[in-house]
Amino acid sequence: MIVFLWIFVTTVLITGKSVLALNLHDFLTPKAEPAGELHALLVAGSNGWWNYRHQADVAHAYHLLLSKGILPEHIIVMMYDDIANDASNPFRGKLFNRPNGTDVYKGLKIDYSGSSVNPKNFLNVLEGNSEAVKGGNGRVINSKATDRIFVYFSDHGGEGLICFPDDVLTKKDLNSALQRMHKSKKYDEFVFYLEACESGSMFKKTLEPSMNIYAVTASNPVESSWATYCDYMDLPCLGDEFSVNWMEDSEKHDIDAEQLDAQFEDVKKMTKLSHVMHYGNLKIAKESVGWFQGEHGKKLSVQTQYEDDYPKVSWDARDVELMYMKKLQKTTTISLHAQALEQRVTQINQDRRDIEALFMSLVDNLLPNTNDKKEIFDKRNDVEDLSCHDDVVKAFDTTCIDVNRFDYALKYIYVLNNLCVKFGDSKKIINAMHATCSTATKQFL
Repeated sequence: MIVFLWIFVTTVLITGKSVLALNLHDFLTPKAEPAGELHALLVAGSNGWWNYRHQADVAHAYHLLLSKGILPEHIIVMMYDDIANDASNPFRGKLFNRPNGTDVYKGLKIDYSGSSVNPKNFLNVLEGNSEAVKGGNGRVINSKATDRIFVYFSDHGGEGLICFPDDVLTKKDLNSALQRMHKSKKYDEFVFYLEACESGSMFKKTLEPSMNIYAVTASNPVESSWATYCDYMDLPCLGDEFSVNWMEDSEKHDIDAEQLDAQFEDVKKMTKLSHVMHYGNLKIAKESVGWFQGEHGKKLSVQTQYEDDYPKVSWDARDVELMYMKKLQKTTTISLHAQALEQRVTQINQDRRDIEALFMSLVDNLLPNTNDKKEIFDKRNDVEDLSCHDDVVKAFDTTCIDVNRFDYALKYIYVLNNLCVKFGDSKKIINAMHATCSTATKQFL
């Protein structure tokens, strides 16, 4: 005891830290193996052929967790399920997350599909509200205070929001749900892997370490994430760069021996086109990957070594359809196909110009001063006024542009957040939306 106190006092004197600033955790050995159960929720938030990769990502994740020993009854999957049997799929009934890889659709068990893949169901499943879910098979996470939760979500996103097939989930709604879960002691520790553009904005400055949640995101708050394996098998992009990297990292390692922070550093290095970030309680990152992606001692396989190392041809997540159309233009020899492709490329580019013009008109209606307008488009602010952001984003999605169908608009959601910072009044912004979008074309709704 005397030796311990001498070390304690010496540390304080040398480092200059006050006694109050020190945490007892700093003097403790690493946490013992957890006693509770592990629950996993895997979500592909999109639909449509061009979003092939999101469902392939989640199907791959499902098989990864199974291979690491998690029982199917501890995994819940939400996926629209329109890709494997899409008429455009040359490999009908199959999904691939890697060129010439394993069919990840085979054996996949989906709990919520079609219209049941929505934000309300997602949050109710996460919080264990079985009476509130609609559609699907009704399964929810029935967790307790000693349990761990792993969530993996893959889809489009914008500043302070992530998408579902017909709706959006805002930072406010996600943060509120996580706070309720923490207050209700629904878990001991929680790891959230998020694949979406600007995904860092969902957690920055709101995910407090005290909530015992560790979040890893595909990108920082202001940049796109990237689709990958985009030039193989006559398919759209097979995966997302961050997602493919974390799963391949887990497959190549003994996840009992690998720590979460080691996986974070590995994936950060492998992900070349966006900045992988982490938030929340970073002490959880010192724990084993296997605590959240497997069951100790129950693994069916430990390591996977891929024989072929395919180049990761990657495209901006919001350019996948456009890039794929341009690729087809170079290879088609049928004039009618070439004409249809040219028309679609022209339409995509026109839609983009119209979307940009609509945002410009909205800002014009609110700010007559040129310098103020420039600041709104040039500056990037953190999403901190969650109520205003929530109000204006949901109003924009229903009044101006359906951002799920026209995901290019997600690139400019930051403008709405900047307007919240400028005015702090969602009603004023929403009134301007009605004025702007009532005179604009309804092509985006």
